[in-house]
Amino acid sequence: MKYKFRIALSPKQLREKSVEEIKKDLAGAKSLFLFSSVQVKHQDFEELRKKLATVNAKLKFVKNTLFRVAAKDKKLPENLLVDTVLFEQTAVVFINGEDFIAPIKMFKEAFGKNEAVKVKMAFLDKEVYEASRVLEFATIPSKQELYAKLVGSLKSPIYGLYYALTSDMRKLAYGLKAIADKQSN
Repeated sequence: MKYKFRIALSPKQLREKSVEEIKKDLAGAKSLFLFSSVQVKHQDFEELRKKLATVNAKLKFVKNTLFRVAAKDKKLPENLLVDTVLFEQTAVVFINGEDFIAPIKMFKEAFGKNEAVKVKMAFLDKEVYEASRVLEFATIPSKQELYAKLVGSLKSPIYGLYYALTSDMRKLAYGLKAIADKQSN
């Protein structure tokens, strides 16, 4: 009895359970991207998983055939499901939030220079992107960064006006004080 830890499900039931899990992930995902990896340490993926969890994204390794079955039910574009995309080992990053740039940045930070990890294709904000274009999104500021820049640019003229008005008042006050000091002497 070597396999005591094994669940009492048949292989068919395990496949059906996996397809249902993928369907749940697809239902919650607003965007996703597929990549392949060979000879990468498990610890690297665990670090990426933790980072992705902070931005409402999830990394999952899937079997190509099971992903294809689950994706067909969810009406994903056909060019995501072709054999030229779904080959070798496939991992999917399911992005549940609106901002898909932050997870792509995290992915590029973790594996950008690693030749063993290659992006296959992405379905971002209801558009399909080829592998070469996906990592270009990492150069774009995230929504949070853009919000911060917008607030800063809106704040800047107000501070400029405040300092312009107060500096003239200060200069006037210093001038009047100088005149008053001169007349008192």
